This record gives sequence, C-alpha cells and structure tokens, in this order.
Amino acid sequence: MRLRSKVLGLAALLAIVAVTAFAPATATSQGGFHSCGDMPRYYTQNIEAKGVECPKAKRVVLRYARITIDNLQHDWSVTVLGFKCDLVKKDYYGDSHRCTDNGRVIRWRRGTH
Repeated sequence: MRLRSKVLGLAALLAIVAVTAFAPATATSQGGFHSCGDMPRYYTQNIEAKGVECPKAKRVVLRYARITIDNLQHDWSVTVLGFKCDLVKKDYYGDSHRCTDNGRVIRWRRGTH
C-alpha cells in the first residue's frame, strides 16, 4: 500500500511539473506592460512599458518632463527619442501621458496620487 501511495504521489508531482512547464507564457513575457516604478523627483508615478526596457522608458519620461517644464505653453505632443508622446488625460490631481513607437508603448502619470 505504501509503494502505491508513493507511486501515485510521484505521478501527481510529475503531472504538475509537466503542466507548468508547458503552460502558456504570462502576459509580461508575451509583450504585455511591465512596471518600471516611479520617479518621485518629477512627480511621476506608475511608469509602465511595453516592448521597452525600463532604463530606456525612464529616459523618455525624463526627457519629456524636461521638455514640458522648459516650455509650459507647448501643445503636449512632442517627439522624444523617437517616441511620439501625447497628453492622454487631465484631471484635478494630475495628468496621464503616453509615448508610442511602432507598437512600443510607455505610459505614466504625473501629479499627485
């Protein structure tokens, strides 16, 4: 009886390993958005990127912030490091922005939480 229990337990373990090994990839590895954190110094939160590494995404966000700070009368639509960046939404607490380039996307929020 003990041998049978061990064999069944081993078979169940192997089945679990096989299912997880061949399961579909997660959204992040399939090109979904991944979090790049915040940049509190620039009142920037929830930086997310799709198809872009976080260091590059943060460079784009930083350059965009500097452009908009230098020219407060801009039209909110600028090109930064090859990305077309736009203001997406304004509300009482801040604004949301998005930069795109051939399917690559960076999005974030500026202002207060």
